[in-house]
Amino acid sequence: MLPESQVLPVKTMDKVYSHYKLYPAFSKYFTKENCSLVMDKYYYINCYSYDYKGTKAVAYKIESKILNMGTAGKRPAFKSDPQIPQAYRTKTQDYTRSGYDRGHTLSNQSMNATLQAQASTFLMSNITPQNPQINQRVWRKAEDRERFLAKQKGSAEVLNIVFYAKDKSKIQYIKNGIAIPELYVKVIEAGDVKECYEYPNHKVEDERLESYRADCERFVK
Repeated sequence: MLPESQVLPVKTMDKVYSHYKLYPAFSKYFTKENCSLVMDKYYYINCYSYDYKGTKAVAYKIESKILNMGTAGKRPAFKSDPQIPQAYRTKTQDYTRSGYDRGHTLSNQSMNATLQAQASTFLMSNITPQNPQINQRVWRKAEDRERFLAKQKGSAEVLNIVFYAKDKSKIQYIKNGIAIPELYVKVIEAGDVKECYEYPNHKVEDERLESYRADCERFVK
């Protein structure tokens, strides 16, 4: 169960997607101890940190029948999230000339069968400063993998975890005090398959998907 005091009200109604219910195995990442704000975005749950001005975890379910519908339209513009208090809100201009991409935590391609779903992935609360190579070529392979497994097995439960340096004195920031993550982890559970991937947030020599396989027991039971 999510902490009721932190769950923001759902205002979205979508005839294609069902209201996402948090997968029990992922629940420890969406507590009041771990999150400044737990946001129910209808399509996904977001654990947002005021300290980092970014997400710490995003969970969602993708289904083969919806993925096969294709995209509803062209990519929308990035938008600040009005559910976050102004002092902790980020905007697309914060990333300009930062050297980092506006990296989706939940991929647009995994949630774009309706315009509403697609727009939800372009909220800045779903974005973190991501190394361009990791975002465009390395993490992207794990995103492709989640969709492949969902199509193969019918659906997939996905958890994306964003880790920041434990030593806060080592955290670097872009404009507006947005913390740069240290690591990204993707957990995929599809039928009898469970796979996890762990990526650093810096340039790498090896871009192969299998090179970033991780032990899922470290993250979920």
